[in-house]
Amino acid sequence: MKCLILLAFSLVTFSVHSGYSANRSGYASDTSFTNRANFFLSIYDTLEHPDYYACAVKYARHVDIATANRNALELLKHPTGDMFWMIAVMDMYLHGKGVMSPDVVAAVRHAWKTYTPYRGDTENHWVQYHTTFFLATEQWPNLPGSEWFNGRSSKVNMHDEKSFLLAWMKTTTTIGSGEFDSPDYFPEYFNPMILLAEYAKDPQMRQMGKMMLDYFLAEFAVESLDGQFVGGYSRIYEPAVYEPERANVNAYAYLYFGQGKPIHSGWVTIAALSNYRPPRMIYDIAHDRSEPYVHTEMKRVRNVIRYGKERNPKVFKYDYVTKDYALGSIQGGILQPIQQHTWGLFFTHGRPYTTMFSLHPYWAGLELAEFFPEERKTMIASVASSKGTYNNPDKWTGSSPFERTFQYKNTLLVLYDIAPGTNTEHIDGFFPKTMDTLYADSSGWIVAESGNAYVGWYPLQPFKWIDEGAYMRLRSYKLQNGLVLEVRSKSQVGSFRKFVAELRRHKPKADLRPDHVSVVYKNLDGNRFDFVFPGKRELNGKEVDMMAYKYYNGPFLHSNLNSGIERITYKKKTMTLNFRNLTITGAE
Repeated sequence: MKCLILLAFSLVTFSVHSGYSANRSGYASDTSFTNRANFFLSIYDTLEHPDYYACAVKYARHVDIATANRNALELLKHPTGDMFWMIAVMDMYLHGKGVMSPDVVAAVRHAWKTYTPYRGDTENHWVQYHTTFFLATEQWPNLPGSEWFNGRSSKVNMHDEKSFLLAWMKTTTTIGSGEFDSPDYFPEYFNPMILLAEYAKDPQMRQMGKMMLDYFLAEFAVESLDGQFVGGYSRIYEPAVYEPERANVNAYAYLYFGQGKPIHSGWVTIAALSNYRPPRMIYDIAHDRSEPYVHTEMKRVRNVIRYGKERNPKVFKYDYVTKDYALGSIQGGILQPIQQHTWGLFFTHGRPYTTMFSLHPYWAGLELAEFFPEERKTMIASVASSKGTYNNPDKWTGSSPFERTFQYKNTLLVLYDIAPGTNTEHIDGFFPKTMDTLYADSSGWIVAESGNAYVGWYPLQPFKWIDEGAYMRLRSYKLQNGLVLEVRSKSQVGSFRKFVAELRRHKPKADLRPDHVSVVYKNLDGNRFDFVFPGKRELNGKEVDMMAYKYYNGPFLHSNLNSGIERITYKKKTMTLNFRNLTITGAE
């Protein structure tokens, strides 16, 4: 593995231009941005208990340095937290240089010698680990192996960390992250890049950090609706899956875009203290929903180590975004273990419960063993100890090998063909009670109204309702199952009554025999869908070839698979991020 990383690094050469070449001046002088940053930082004004981020804020603001020193020393007596400790302590140290007392400096240095952080077992862990370790070696560049927890010199460690980061950047910008588009894990990728952009002495690493910040934020801007990260994605926790504004990414939506509800977290402190400002065009993309648009992406499954023919099977993402709602999906199947979210419909109305979705709450040692190296028989208990909902038949997140989707604009078809004897033998759908209207029509459609968004959900099998407090859970026990979803805006179809009347004239025809699950449906716009589980998708008689997807394709982001070049466009302006040679061209 190390040889592969070094090879990837040796094949790439860079010419470094300023990461702030595009127009960001609107942010530098934007008092509203400063006010939003201060909102997040103000929580530390009266916080007295030891906290690395609180210390960082005090050091950065040159306020109450004595308390920061005292708390830092207390924290450093017994370091814990592995890679999460690494990023917190480096953020504190880098803000405190020249301000913190010599004994705190010595305590930080001692911790990097004596505390051995766990590298972790997921991609976000590795990015945090290698980024902060690289920055630490730059701060103490000429030390022998005896002064580092892993017994290797500063020079060797620096070389290895840099090699890993360059290889990770290349993979991420050509075929995608294995933990793609996670509303909850956004900070774990974004924050390490902030520290690189702010503090790396190596110009390549500094430029890489700046460009990856633009990359991640542009991707979020395109797939957002008033601060909510929309679509299907790799990982999300409860309760963020049913209360989207509680996802960690929302703090960044508020900070950079002024959208959504601000949530406090130590994570966003790193961003609020930084000098990074995105190009104005990314801000404009996040706000402009004047016209509906389709955005598609091709990503990848995290590394498959068993039971698979490919190491990184492809993920196909499809989003349809409007000013009133956004519908997004990935193709289904097991694309990420434990916390996958295959599809979701999101509204601007009805906060805080603004989403509808369905899933088969599957769990199995086979799924985990596909991605994790531990003994299969013990994996379920191990995962459930940290991800308590994993083997819960009433859970709200998860992948299933028995689920597939087919989306075209604002119409979505979902099919399930569940094998008998599977741990969970039902499917669930979720309907927020914050909708203005929700009822089961005699036609078979479940119809709903949320602000200016209208929804029709046609269940292919009988179901029952379960009251979940803020949501109604639709549960169906048939193993061969599915649904058809239609979504429209009031501006498209007029009254809700007219929408329902039109739905009544459109009903799907399904074949729900085991191993022969399919559905045929003509939608409100006259498009015919022929969908056969697990993978035949035809639109108006023509097969849909997902392999023809580009890495990014839509009105705002453009990139070919394996190119390492991303174009961000807004109206007549274009900015190009070239990760092959680490350059940014174009300006607003």
